[in-house]
Amino acid sequence: MANHLRMTAFEHSADLIAAVAQLVIVHDLNEADERGRVERARQRGDLVNLSRGVHIAASTWAALSDDDRYRLRSIAAHRLLTPGEVLSHQSAAALRHLPIVGDWPRRAESSVICGSGLTSSTSLRRHRVVRPPRRELVGRIPVTTLPQTVVDLAAELPFISGVTASDAAHRMIESSRDPHQLVAFRAELAEIASSLGKGRGSARVRRVLGFSDARSESPGESVTRAALHILGAPEPVPQHPITGISGRAWRVDLAWPELGIVLEFDGKSKYTDPRLMAGRTAAEVLYEEKLREDDIRPRVRAFGRVDWPTVMNLPRLATRVTELGVPLPARRATVFA
Repeated sequence: MANHLRMTAFEHSADLIAAVAQLVIVHDLNEADERGRVERARQRGDLVNLSRGVHIAASTWAALSDDDRYRLRSIAAHRLLTPGEVLSHQSAAALRHLPIVGDWPRRAESSVICGSGLTSSTSLRRHRVVRPPRRELVGRIPVTTLPQTVVDLAAELPFISGVTASDAAHRMIESSRDPHQLVAFRAELAEIASSLGKGRGSARVRRVLGFSDARSESPGESVTRAALHILGAPEPVPQHPITGISGRAWRVDLAWPELGIVLEFDGKSKYTDPRLMAGRTAAEVLYEEKLREDDIRPRVRAFGRVDWPTVMNLPRLATRVTELGVPLPARRATVFA
């Protein structure tokens, strides 16, 4: 039951790479009895259907993270693509490791030209577009380019999701330290955004791109910035440098230097993600965070922390930052737009 899919050049997890190798593709099965065994396994619940004629062992599926499940679903759905069609939007985001806010959709996503006659299916949502999207092959899979993906997400998703993905894309390009790549990325981004004119989603795109900032180092920081913007707060400085009382140089997630206020996003991953923990225990990370805060606090008027439940609840976030002394307008948003 071998398949002919290949992983992309991105740094996917070992679990996802193994799962791709284990995909069961009915079209590749030659014998009728093999196809019968697959159907019986699916009916027993031993196989999970990802796309038409593409399955994965239920045990393998259960072991994958939510992000990798959607990547695998998108990889499987690429077999449904017609000539000229390309994986886009949230499928492209997942394959490019761009974060979104909230749950991944249940279907893979692609873009097709208006008038193609193609319609969506139970496993593939087709977005109709006026112009052919910018694309490139990632492995053997046609995927929208990074700038095209950013624009598509900004036009389609809520502001906080668009900002989170755009911040991550800008950070990805700037961290490469390749000036030519950065110039090309910005030029393509501007061209695609300009081509929208006053069409659907164009105002959203301009708003997201105008607000994006590569200095936001995590999705939590991006969402916090976007939520504060929706509340009407003064714009904070991301990754603001501060010298502690020990003389040590630090950077804080968000700061209002003129107000003497620091706001840190405190996500769970800081204490659970092995990559961020760098060999330290959760207790060691927590203790080092305390020492860092103790060093910074005397240098500022107020120091606060927020987490996901806080930043995803605008009234709660408003209460938290006003307690710190951040001014907000009397009339402000209470829900995300």
